[in-house]
Amino acid sequence: MDKLKAVHYINQFYAGIGGEEKADIGLLSFTGCKGPGMALEKIWNEEMCITKTLACGDNFINNEEKFRSILPELDEIVNKERPDVFIAGPAFNAGRYGVACAKICDYVRSRLGIPSVSAMHTENPAVSMYVKNNYIIATPETASGMRDALPALAGLALKLAKKEKVGPARLEGYIPTGFRRNEYNDKTGAVRCVEMLLKKLRNESYNTEIPLRKFEGVPAAPPLKSASNAIVAVVTTGGLVPKGNPDRLRQAFSVTYGKYNIEGLRTLAPDDYESIHGGYDTTIVNEDPNRLVPIDELRILEQEGKVKGIYKEFFTTCGIGTNVRNSTDIGARIAVELKNSGVDAAILTST
Repeated sequence: MDKLKAVHYINQFYAGIGGEEKADIGLLSFTGCKGPGMALEKIWNEEMCITKTLACGDNFINNEEKFRSILPELDEIVNKERPDVFIAGPAFNAGRYGVACAKICDYVRSRLGIPSVSAMHTENPAVSMYVKNNYIIATPETASGMRDALPALAGLALKLAKKEKVGPARLEGYIPTGFRRNEYNDKTGAVRCVEMLLKKLRNESYNTEIPLRKFEGVPAAPPLKSASNAIVAVVTTGGLVPKGNPDRLRQAFSVTYGKYNIEGLRTLAPDDYESIHGGYDTTIVNEDPNRLVPIDELRILEQEGKVKGIYKEFFTTCGIGTNVRNSTDIGARIAVELKNSGVDAAILTST
């Protein structure tokens, strides 16, 4: 019996081509497996092999025009290989890589008719964009969890290749898509409900069949009574820093923030500031930093008496890949500092 076949997509880093300096490289094709594909093949234990590995720079494939330019070549490769499944990643919480993986899987599934699966952290921005119609295996936040991520990815990929029935998310390891499907059960809903209640009362482990969505309740701040008497601060998650990033803030997965003096400045000069954010094209911000931290327009409001003044420092961090715990911590620390400094309102800008 012939082995099942897979085509695997990875980025320039996992293909061994390079890091950020190669993020603009176009589509490359390799025979056999590379990077995490080698571990996937071991898990499959001769049942399936990777016949082609595709790689592309994260910046390249996230540019819509460039992405469309490689589609004819992608179509040709996939149609020639005729794989039983298409796999991408794992991307963990790398935003550009995650979007690339989900985007190419969505295309191969919807346009070429090949079942596909990718893998990434639940907070990767690609999840909200593509999870509704695509299988995305949940992974740890960073590549240090590669060993934990690959078995579920390999398992679902093999099941898709064999055209076997895919079970619910909690069993297969993929991120819930939001669809609910009826299934037959040998027990009625009333019996299952009572059994679940008894387990809960006994403090035993149980799973609800209809999980409730949970949202954090954050009360809104009271409105300003008078903007003309307010000191206003600027906070950004867009990663604007003085040229050279003197405090060595992270481009992603932030754990802290920076604050920089703007006293007496009427504008932010492109020779003095840059964005280090690792998740979006920073070109227009670097051309004019005021697009992200609008000091020029705020000075006009200050001059016109629309606000009392602009706080002497702006606060900055990078939002990409930053988990909820760190985001909450960073926000709370900034809020305490602003409150203790007598700031009345803050403008939060993003990407």
